[in-house]
Amino acid sequence: TFWEYDPATDVWTQQANIPDIGSQYGRTGAIGFGIGNLGYFGTGNTSGSANGTSNFYEYNPITNVWTAKASFAGGTRVSAVGFSIGNKGYIGTGTTNFSTLYNDFWEYNPSTDTWTQKANFGGVARDYAVGFSISNKGYIGTGNTGTGAVNDFWEYNQTTDA
Repeated sequence: TFWEYDPATDVWTQQANIPDIGSQYGRTGAIGFGIGNLGYFGTGNTSGSANGTSNFYEYNPITNVWTAKASFAGGTRVSAVGFSIGNKGYIGTGTTNFSTLYNDFWEYNPSTDTWTQKANFGGVARDYAVGFSISNKGYIGTGNTGTGAVNDFWEYNQTTDA
């Protein structure tokens, strides 16, 4: 299910269900971010197994409609990070099968519905990290490197792709 919160009334309202959930397990380890007035959601685990998905959706809160978009070009992914800077979205790190970790980093352009690989994340490959943006910079940090948790943080500069 998918819910909208109205802070003015302190009320939750159910919206259109997220498509392509795939099983009774729902979806775990997915990413989400917003660009303009639209929401984007994808990747994650839909089967309760160790395998991820690469599907990706756009949500329009005005029409309450989910629309399938180009699948994440980095392949199936679970426990990645996602954030947006300006009019672009980003997904990176994560795992496919909970044994292979990634440090790749991808940019989504909603105006062309395309993915472009960017410079790899500067830290050690990981899953279960956090990602967010402030102004025109993205940040990725913490997570699990397969040998244990880490507490480092990295800044991404969209202009220099570094």
